[in-house]
Amino acid sequence: MMRLTRRLMLPIIAFVFLGLTFSAMALESTAYTYTVSDDRRMIRTQDAYLPGSVLLREAGLMNPEDLHAVGEWLFIADTGNHRIVRYHLKTGDTLMIGSEVLKAPTGVYSSPGGDIYVADYAAALIQVFSPDGRHIKSIGQPETAAYGSKAFKPQKLAADSFGNLYVTTETNYEGVLQYDPQGRYAGFFGANRAGGLSLIEWIQETFFTQAQKEKLFSRNPPRIVNLEVSGEDLVYTVTQLNERQALKKLNMAGVNILHAPDFMGERNFVDVALLPGNLMVAVTETGAIVEYDAQGRYLFGFGGRAVSSDRNGLTSVVSAIGADDEGNLYLLDKQRGLVLPYLQTDFARRAHQGLSLYQEGEYAQAAEIWREYLRTSPRAAFVHRGYGLALWQMKAYDEARSHLARVREMNYLSDTFWEQRNAWLQKNLACILIALVLASALGALLRKQHRKTGVLKPLSNGWKALKARIPLLSNLLPVRRMMRHPIDTAYAIRHEGSGSPAAAGLLYLMALLVWALDMAFSATLFNNGLFSAPGANPIIAITALMVPGALFIVGNYYISSINDGKGKLRHVFITLAYALAPYILLTPFITLLTHALTLNEAFINRFLRMFSVGYTGALVFVALQEIHSFTFWQTIKNILLTLAFVILAILAIMILYMMWHELISFVLTLVEEVSLRA
Repeated sequence: MMRLTRRLMLPIIAFVFLGLTFSAMALESTAYTYTVSDDRRMIRTQDAYLPGSVLLREAGLMNPEDLHAVGEWLFIADTGNHRIVRYHLKTGDTLMIGSEVLKAPTGVYSSPGGDIYVADYAAALIQVFSPDGRHIKSIGQPETAAYGSKAFKPQKLAADSFGNLYVTTETNYEGVLQYDPQGRYAGFFGANRAGGLSLIEWIQETFFTQAQKEKLFSRNPPRIVNLEVSGEDLVYTVTQLNERQALKKLNMAGVNILHAPDFMGERNFVDVALLPGNLMVAVTETGAIVEYDAQGRYLFGFGGRAVSSDRNGLTSVVSAIGADDEGNLYLLDKQRGLVLPYLQTDFARRAHQGLSLYQEGEYAQAAEIWREYLRTSPRAAFVHRGYGLALWQMKAYDEARSHLARVREMNYLSDTFWEQRNAWLQKNLACILIALVLASALGALLRKQHRKTGVLKPLSNGWKALKARIPLLSNLLPVRRMMRHPIDTAYAIRHEGSGSPAAAGLLYLMALLVWALDMAFSATLFNNGLFSAPGANPIIAITALMVPGALFIVGNYYISSINDGKGKLRHVFITLAYALAPYILLTPFITLLTHALTLNEAFINRFLRMFSVGYTGALVFVALQEIHSFTFWQTIKNILLTLAFVILAILAIMILYMMWHELISFVLTLVEEVSLRA
């Protein structure tokens, strides 16, 4: 019996153990954490935050709209119950504030001085309470012509250490309202910029009447929906459905100092909270939480909406987020009337420590932390960035450069290369100068000896014999002539049969090869990542270059024929190939030069590329004018019509491709249906 019991107990214990394990896994699976890899992909990483026990389950919160965390206190705007709830995170003590005064509070903020500011949407007032909940005063709509006639509907608010108050409203697009410490209206602050016009909107803006434009669209900038103030009195704003201005960091002058943030496509935040070190944590209505560093670079993403059941760590409809002094987060689920904590893990805590040490100038200690992360998260972009910057500050430029290049930190990478280049030049400059002097002297000596004895004549004879054996080489010679005398070269192609289709085809292949090598091997500082970006397909990129080029050749010939152009298809094909000579000859040099330049010399790269393209374009224009016997304005018309033909042809190809794809899908669906019925 004992033996049977033991046999039965073992599977039971194992089953219970596995059940507990799966339960723990299920609990943690609700908080999967993602980060950005060094190749710009979203990847799983260790948990940065894990859900804790739900708070204020018994408080009966009804449609709460806002939450503010300060110290060990949480302040919740309990909108449906017309009150503010103050909750102590350690003791659980709760205080109800303003029930007799408030109508529909939608925003709450505890100022550095301790006063509690409340945005009462329904009452169109800002209510101020003392730390113990006593009502102090009310602030109403600004009584000044500068505000205008718009209704005053306060929604969210925040205050700085000087006592200035910042308020978002439902009706204002000019920015947030600013009040001085005495509660007097001081004007608008930190307005967003209106978005640029699309092509259709530009046409409407150009040709429609004023009445039509007023009915069709407005030009109001996107409205700020939430805000937060840091300990340094920087104002952080939230703007929905606007990726470029989703989060902004404004100084005292209202200027955004968050340059080129990397929001990774997020554009629907409803609130933002600040961690120590001005790390930003933003949340969407669906409960997706994203943490950014002080410069707006992506760190962690986690959370989400519970679709079918109440799962720990997932939310229904989120209205606000807060952060305590220990780095823990608190989400306000207004649909369920709950506060959901997210507790910081050691993984996130060490990352925050590394960022803080860097800001404090403790670069060696920061580097040690990031070195640990390289073993556990070798693909995480924030790890390579943190480690690379710390090494850069420690002047370990060789190692820093490899990490900074992986995450394309261009400014620091440029500075790193600047330092490396200076060190290399200091070490090798004398040898370089000596080599140049010797090379010049050797060249001069060879030229002198050639004039006396013809020492280089065998090379010249060999080149002539090689051209005689390989006619293709002779047909390539007009390339040099085209660069100096394009009119004469085009005339020779048309009237004297100069050049050949084979040579032209070779030139087109060389131009394509030069372009591909430039895309692939330009220095990181000047590489647009066309071939190296995630999901990049060089074949598609090359095809996208070849098809318009082929269409241009064919289109130019037919359009020129319609307009009495004299050139044949053969002439257009050959002439345009030779006109690519500046691009073919200069681009390899430019590609190599990028490896010797920093961003301070970027103008050299831009100038040479513009010169190459401009020179090529000028040769194309002159050559087409000559082979078709067109005037200047006829040539312009011819080229514009050719470009229009190319665009229309590409659109037609895309339409045919989509129709063919739909046809194939229909046929496959039909065959599947018939087979199932059979």
